Amino acid sequence: MDRSRVCIKGTTRVATAALALAGSVLAAAPPAEVTNSRLIAPLERLAVARAIRGAAGRLGHAECEGLLDEFADASGRPLRATLDAAGIDVTTHLNRVLFVDGRPSECRGRTLVYTTVGSRVVFVCGRRFEHAMNESALHAEASIIHEMLHTLGLGENPPTSYHITSRILARCGQVASPPGQFR
Repeated sequence: MDRSRVCIKGTTRVATAALALAGSVLAAAPPAEVTNSRLIAPLERLAVARAIRGAAGRLGHAECEGLLDEFADASGRPLRATLDAAGIDVTTHLNRVLFVDGRPSECRGRTLVYTTVGSRVVFVCGRRFEHAMNESALHAEASIIHEMLHTLGLGENPPTSYHITSRILARCGQVASPPGQFR
């Protein structure tokens, strides 16, 4: 199995409005069902929890969940087969993935999140991810889905990171995330 590191890159803009919005999030507790956001900084942990919840909501729609049939692991087996073999659904798998603080050396440039193929641990560049979530929940949630696909065995190059994310946005961008999510 290819264990190469894969990552999502995104652009972020630091704006006063985003910082004000991030401050208001501190008062809100993360959804009780999101226990796999393990970042140390509270605002960053909450941003990841919101993105996980939004990603789970999107994956609950058949069109978005179709990504599991569209993408395959290195052996050519659809990602859905990995879930079927484990006897779990995609939401259960997403809730088993641990999101932890990324290493500063890996969080350079525009990297938001990264993992290795097949790992259950996704590393998050917390401050950058928090800003991205406040700017566009859809893109932050897409980055969570992107990395979750890698945890199921999807490699990269091919397909390119851009291709994976564009397919996520095409399949999942039109379905609603749970109520209370920021857009």
